[in-house]
Amino acid sequence: MPPTSPLLFRMAGERDAADVVRVRVAAARALTATFGTGPWSGESTERGMVSGLRDADIVLATRDDVAVGTFRLSTRKPWAIDRAYFTRATRPLYLTDMAVHPAAQRQGVGRALLAYVDTLARPYGADAIWLDAYDAAAGAGNFYAACGYRECGRRSYRDTPLVYFERRLIP
Repeated sequence: MPPTSPLLFRMAGERDAADVVRVRVAAARALTATFGTGPWSGESTERGMVSGLRDADIVLATRDDVAVGTFRLSTRKPWAIDRAYFTRATRPLYLTDMAVHPAAQRQGVGRALLAYVDTLARPYGADAIWLDAYDAAAGAGNFYAACGYRECGRRSYRDTPLVYFERRLIP
């Protein structure tokens, strides 16, 4: 039975580093246990999360004061994104590091996180949301497609096969 408590979203700060890392590490370990070692097996650190706050917004989703999901949103292009694969955009936002704690999966948390991305995109003045997913069974490509993101390319970056997705935003 799905939880009845609402999800609450907040911009993560340094005080939230442990919670953000806990969600990311749990998700990485669950993927590794299911699909074996891969690029998804890397584990986040609190220091890395705090460092990421310098050029991005990190969002934390909680339910009953327990961290259940997170993502990172930035106007700065991440290393693995190749703009050539995407539809031209004046002001894209980059969605990275999205994770849902395994105990909260299949409860609508991922969809709620993506809906919250749309809410945040307006103040940024964004006209597109761009992201990549692993092109493997452990990747979330099917999930992004089911949530209205359009696949716009595939490529390998540093031996990591990726699928690029975009969501165009209406101004």
